Amino acid sequence: MAAKAPSLSKALTSGFLTCTICLERLRRPKILPCLHSYCQECLRKLAGGRKELQCPECRERVALPQGGVGALRTNFFINGLLDLVRPTGEAEPTCSLCPLIGQETGRPAVSRCLDCADDMCRDCASGHRCSRLTHLHRVVAMEDYLSGEHDEEIRKRQALQCKEHPGEELRFFCTPCTVVLCRECRLGAHLQHPCLSLAEAAQARRPVIVELLAGVEETVQVIRAGRASLEREAAQLQVREASIRDAVEQACSRAVQRLLAQQEEVLAQLADYGKERQKACQALCSDLEFQEQVASSTVAFAQKVLSLGREVEIVSLEQVICERLRHLQGFSWEPLATRLPCLEVDAEIEGSGPCLFHLEFREESPTGVPEGPQEETTKGAKKKTNLPEGPQEAATKGAKKETCLPCLEVNAEIPTGVPEGPQEETTKGAKKETRAKKKRRKQQQQEQPVPGTPLLTPKPLFLCSFCVKIPSDQKCPLVTGLCPFGSGELLVADKQNQNLKRFSLQGEFKGTVPVPSGVAPVSVATVGSKVAFTAGSCLYLLNGEGGLVWQKALGQGQASHAVVGLGGDRMAVCVAGQLEVYDLEGRLLEKIVPEGSGERCLVFLANHKDGFVGSDWYRRSVILFTRTGQLVAECSEEQLGECQPGAVCADATGIIYVVLRELNKVVAFSPRGKEVGAFLSAKNSINRPRVVTVAGKRRFAVALSNGTIHIFRIRYQEDVRNDNAAFFTKNPKGCNS
Repeated sequence: MAAKAPSLSKALTSGFLTCTICLERLRRPKILPCLHSYCQECLRKLAGGRKELQCPECRERVALPQGGVGALRTNFFINGLLDLVRPTGEAEPTCSLCPLIGQETGRPAVSRCLDCADDMCRDCASGHRCSRLTHLHRVVAMEDYLSGEHDEEIRKRQALQCKEHPGEELRFFCTPCTVVLCRECRLGAHLQHPCLSLAEAAQARRPVIVELLAGVEETVQVIRAGRASLEREAAQLQVREASIRDAVEQACSRAVQRLLAQQEEVLAQLADYGKERQKACQALCSDLEFQEQVASSTVAFAQKVLSLGREVEIVSLEQVICERLRHLQGFSWEPLATRLPCLEVDAEIEGSGPCLFHLEFREESPTGVPEGPQEETTKGAKKKTNLPEGPQEAATKGAKKETCLPCLEVNAEIPTGVPEGPQEETTKGAKKETRAKKKRRKQQQQEQPVPGTPLLTPKPLFLCSFCVKIPSDQKCPLVTGLCPFGSGELLVADKQNQNLKRFSLQGEFKGTVPVPSGVAPVSVATVGSKVAFTAGSCLYLLNGEGGLVWQKALGQGQASHAVVGLGGDRMAVCVAGQLEVYDLEGRLLEKIVPEGSGERCLVFLANHKDGFVGSDWYRRSVILFTRTGQLVAECSEEQLGECQPGAVCADATGIIYVVLRELNKVVAFSPRGKEVGAFLSAKNSINRPRVVTVAGKRRFAVALSNGTIHIFRIRYQEDVRNDNAAFFTKNPKGCNS
């Protein structure tokens, strides 16, 4: 993490020189081991005669030295910055030399000597420049001095005086004693000691602070990542809890009255667990946020000292800064071990059958702490690793524990009678297959059709073609969205002309749906009698006449957001790899997170039977997933001809159509994601297709880049696959569906 060096002007104008106890400018600042500075008097009042005090900002306890607060280390770095701050609310500066030579007092100062630190009137400034002793002094205009123009130069001219030898500047650093010396001190008790100049000493100690600073910056990054992971885990727990709650309620509505008591028990158990884990996550997240703030403030102070401090200040603060950075570098925490509930629901129960719900907490891979590249986490084992010092080692903090997310399993078949114990073996018939085996066998049966089962192959029949340009258009149309509208119409989103246009399936212009001024619609969908569309990072809902019902700001993360309607009262919009579902009132109902959503970017989206189909531009694939986010199938980049997938849609039979703009094709896939073949190509006058949709009775619409829309009718041919050969059975009328 490369932080930008702070500037001197920003340090003078910000709250860096303000005491957080009295909220006034620091007076006689004292620095604590945690690198926080306060006024000496404020610390004396805070200590109240005790032998220790607690830092008001980081709450770290500090033992006071023998002399009390006055014996604490003085912050010479802040003292040097305070010398540059001009007092506010006072009278204009007057000449400080006139009273010394018997002139009248109160004459306004127009200049200042940076070497003598004297304010002078015009006559004294002229004489100051002509004197043999001061003619080389740097005299500047008072206006420039007060404006801060010469702060950097003044900062370089500042010199720290020796307390034991007034008038002598501190110039040396005694290596064995680790103290700064003036010339007289150097010739005294430290004459035989090896000494360095302040510049050499500061240069030698700067890399130590820089190395420790880099380690603490990595610690801050790890803390921030851990806190973000905890927040994601808490959100995931909320989503899973909501889904399990819905499943329990739906199952209970179909069950007999005697099972309602068990329903309440399971829901109460789930709610109590969710509240407990949420509370624990929030508490740990709050602690991590606080530690992040403490570490960040320490890093900021160390950076200011390294960037703005003089050599003597760096040397004087090096020990306390290094101690603090080492303390923060060793920070670690133990993340929560969250066991998430899993539920099994039996749909049919007779007599005194088994329990309807089976709630369990399944262990999954640990979350919350980033792992090193060569670390392996053993299930159930607790590990705790400190931040490694080497730059090549992974920065892993805290303990790694197995995390369990709530899972819901619904059983469709339940045997009668009393459930058997875990150690008993059934004597009725053969042993049953596990649910996982049944699920895998069912998927294999679906993916591998039985010989002789017909698969539909879509074929296009051209009907008409028309251009979406209308007389009021000022620019060439750019169709970015297309969807069915009412009965026998299409709604076209023209981003270039900022319009929503209505056309019949025969190409007749029916009018426009007004959109807010200056808004260019991208993706569009109908929701009942209303119209939803996205533009930029906003989601809009219009009524039938084009009046704005509401608009929502969407999260950043992708340039455009696809929207689809869900029935007549909901809509789903793509936001950063997941779907957000809203109702007609603009309320966020749920978030659908497809598997692997952290590595996905869904640019195009469409409804597909009981789920969705989307174009993933990160993985260059097309994915099919359910309403709960479970991945059904994925069409890889190889199946798409090594091309970036474009717009997608699906017909009533579940066949998926994908635009491959680079190849001037629209290809078809089966409902299980198997490639069927090209549906449209250049032979069908397809040139740079953009968006597609299915409307009316098997009407397929494709919009091209030049603003033309082609309408085709979908004909289905049965592809009968036998063990020995494959042949086509064609309908003579071309309409076999």
